[in-house]
Amino acid sequence: MPKPIPTDRPLRVAMVGIGKIFELTSRTYEESEDAEIVALCDRDEDRLGALGQKFPNTELFASIEDLLGSGLELDMVEIGVPTPLHCDVACQVLRAGCHVNLQKPMATSLAEADEMIAAACDSGAVLRVMEPYLFFQPLEVLKEIVESGEIGEVAGFHMKMVGTGGGGWDVPWSTMEWQFQQMEEQGLGILVFDDGWHKFSVARWLFGPVVEVMAWIGRTELGPGIAVDAPSTIMWNHASGVRGVFDLTLAPDTYMRSDYYSSDERFEVTGTRGFVRVNHCAAFGLQQPSLEVYRDGVIRAFHNLDDDWGTCFIRQTEHYLRWLRFGGSPLLLDAEWSREILAFVLGAVDSSRRNVPVRLDTS
Repeated sequence: MPKPIPTDRPLRVAMVGIGKIFELTSRTYEESEDAEIVALCDRDEDRLGALGQKFPNTELFASIEDLLGSGLELDMVEIGVPTPLHCDVACQVLRAGCHVNLQKPMATSLAEADEMIAAACDSGAVLRVMEPYLFFQPLEVLKEIVESGEIGEVAGFHMKMVGTGGGGWDVPWSTMEWQFQQMEEQGLGILVFDDGWHKFSVARWLFGPVVEVMAWIGRTELGPGIAVDAPSTIMWNHASGVRGVFDLTLAPDTYMRSDYYSSDERFEVTGTRGFVRVNHCAAFGLQQPSLEVYRDGVIRAFHNLDDDWGTCFIRQTEHYLRWLRFGGSPLLLDAEWSREILAFVLGAVDSSRRNVPVRLDTS
């Protein structure tokens, strides 16, 4: 059985896997009165020791087995280990009765996703997959404008990402190595499968279930044993009738100013009376308003939105903490919805391999 949510104290949280993204995911807990980090777990002893100094009131563990076997009182575990390890680690945590906040992508296969969902159902603990893009204010306002009817009936949806060569985080090779190995072993690339998860989640959030996908996933060698899945183009149809396109381009000699990842990202919804577009997300390379709406020959620009990408990580964690205590609004992303996104991404990979459209099960 899951541990009851306490009402008289902050939630006690363990962070398992404390790589680069920990810089963003830990921010909420550092300032929150509703939750506190009580344990850090990572097999990299140097990294664990360094972060242990920053969080001196936490207990340190080198393995998930040591953490769960320690007797430490926990309410929730945030899991940031590499995706191939998600199923094993999440199932152990769920069976221990702790709620889970899981990094994306959910898993590398639907079988793994089903195993995690079963573990959550058996224990009664909540399995949630993080998706910060759904809490990025320019995208939230885009959704509001689309649903208001201001640009008319939706005629199409287009997302574009350009992977650039510098200007943002200096990510250590140890953080990225497993992703490139996954590309070689399973064909699940760093751009379509890993980063693309964000974009596919946005599409599902905006326009509902996807019923069919067609993809052409490219491959570019960056060095010995290092390849990325670009250029790539993915197209799909929503059950609602909306058609979407996601273009991925590699521009390694392009500088893209950013406090985070240096990639150029754009989102545009075209309607029968105009369009609305988000001009950037993780990076600030384009000196444009974060959101623009075009209708009747006039462009309306939004200059006062919170377009700091790091903020959406704080807000998405706050959402989960509120949901655990009070419920109410739909949980973004719950386990079933996350499985649907995984099927979407894997369907794109399968389509490219076989060069055929792939129908998706929306039941």
